[in-house]
Amino acid sequence: MKKTNFEWNDESEKAFQDLKAYLKQLPVLNKPIQGEELFLYLAVTNRAASSVLVRKNGINHQPVYFVSHALKGAELNYLTQEKLALALVITARKLRPYFLSHPITMLTNSVLGKIAANPDASGRLIRWITELSEYDIKCEPRTAIKAQALADFLAETVQLKQEELWKIFVDGSSCQSGCGAGIVIISPWGEETKISIRLDFKASNNEAEYEALLLGLKAARNLGISRANLYFNSQLAIQQSNGRFECKDEKMLRYIKALDKAKEGFTELNLELIPRAENIKADHLARLASALSNRSDPIVAGRELVLQLETLDKIIAQVPEGDWRYDMHKYLIKKELPSDNKKEKEVKRRALRFVVIDQILFKRSFSQPLLKCLGLDEANYVLRKIHEGSCGSHLGSLALARKALLAGFFWPTMRKDSADLVNSCYNCQRHANLQWRHAEYMKAVVAACPFDQWGMDIVGPFPISTGQRKF
Repeated sequence: MKKTNFEWNDESEKAFQDLKAYLKQLPVLNKPIQGEELFLYLAVTNRAASSVLVRKNGINHQPVYFVSHALKGAELNYLTQEKLALALVITARKLRPYFLSHPITMLTNSVLGKIAANPDASGRLIRWITELSEYDIKCEPRTAIKAQALADFLAETVQLKQEELWKIFVDGSSCQSGCGAGIVIISPWGEETKISIRLDFKASNNEAEYEALLLGLKAARNLGISRANLYFNSQLAIQQSNGRFECKDEKMLRYIKALDKAKEGFTELNLELIPRAENIKADHLARLASALSNRSDPIVAGRELVLQLETLDKIIAQVPEGDWRYDMHKYLIKKELPSDNKKEKEVKRRALRFVVIDQILFKRSFSQPLLKCLGLDEANYVLRKIHEGSCGSHLGSLALARKALLAGFFWPTMRKDSADLVNSCYNCQRHANLQWRHAEYMKAVVAACPFDQWGMDIVGPFPISTGQRKF
C-alpha cells in the first residue's frame, strides 16, 4: 500500500462541522399557510410515477408532501406524457385538500401544458382534464431544481434531443365497403402508436389519402409533437402539397389549403414519399378500417372539411360586452379576468372546457367534436332554421335542443330558448293535436251512501206501500 501524508487542517475541520450541522437539519415536511401558492414537480419512469408538493420559503423550496405510484396493467403502455398526466391526476386525488385550498403551479419542461390546452386531446386525457378543471392549476417551465427533496425522485422526464424527430406513417383506403385511414406514430425512443379510423362518408381514393394526411397531423398535435417526418406513399398528394404538381380540382384545392393550415402547428415537418412496401403497417390499418361496415367501430371520423352555415362563419372576432361568451373569450385570448372575485373563480374553473380557434369560442365535448359557441342572435337563427326551415319538422323543445347540439352548436340556455320558440310558434299552436283529456284524472268513489241520501232528499217520500214503507 502506498503511503500518503494525511493532514487534518482548519479547512477540513470546518467542512466536517458543516456536514454535521447539515445532517442535524434534514428537510422535513412543512405546513403551508392558508391560500399560499404551492409548487408541484412530476417525474416518471417505465414502472413508476412520483410527485412532490413544495412551498416557497425565501429562495428555497420546502417539501409539503410526497406521492408515489407504481404503474401496473395498461398504465405500463402509456406514453410518457400520459404517464405525467396520470401522475398529476393521482396527486390531485390524494392531496385534494391542498389542491382545493391553494393555487398550484406545476413546474415541468414537458409538453403536458400544451396537451392540456389542446382541443383535440384523446378521450383519456379529456376525462383527466375535466377532472382537474375544478382546481386552480397553472403550468410553468422549470428553470432549476431548488428543493433538496427532488433528488429523491426516481427519474427525470425523458427530454428529446434537438436532432431527434418523430416518425409518422399514414395511408388512406377507399373500397366498396367504405373508406378508412391508417396512422402509425413512432417516437424517437421506439414507442409505436397505431390508429385505425373509419371515414363516415363515401370518398374517392385521392380524398381518402388527403383525409389520412390531415388525421395524421391532428393525431400528432394531440401528442404535443412539434418536429416530425411524415412518410406517405401517395405521389399525387405529396407532389401537389409541395407545389410540383398543378391542381385544378376545386375539392383538391380545399384539401391542399387545409393541409397547409395543419402544417402551421409544427416547428419542423418533412413530407417524404416512400414505396408502398415500406408503408405496410399504415396500409393494413387503413384497409382494416375500410372493411368494417357498422358505426360501432372504435373510431369513426367525419369529413375534415366541414362547411358550417355561411352566416355563422362571419362571426366577428371581438365578442360584444354583455354576451355570455365575453369573459371566457377575453380570458382565453388575453388572459384577462373579471374584477369580481366570485366571477373570476368561475371563469378559471370553466376555462378548460372551452378553447378559442381562429378567434371563435368552442366548447369541448365528451363524445362529439368541438361545439361552436353562439350568441343569442346566432342561436335564434339556428333554432329557427332547424325548427321551421326548409327541412324543419317543427320538433318539440327537447328534440329541438338536442338536434342543435348534435349539429355542433352550444349556448347555455339551449333548452329554455327551444321551449320559448316552440311555445311561440304559430304553426305549432294552430296545427297541434287537440287534447280532449280532462285536466285532472277521474277519481273513483268507494262509498255511495252520500249519493243515496241526496237522491232521497231530492225525490222526497213515496206513497205508503205495504208494510208502511215510505222510501
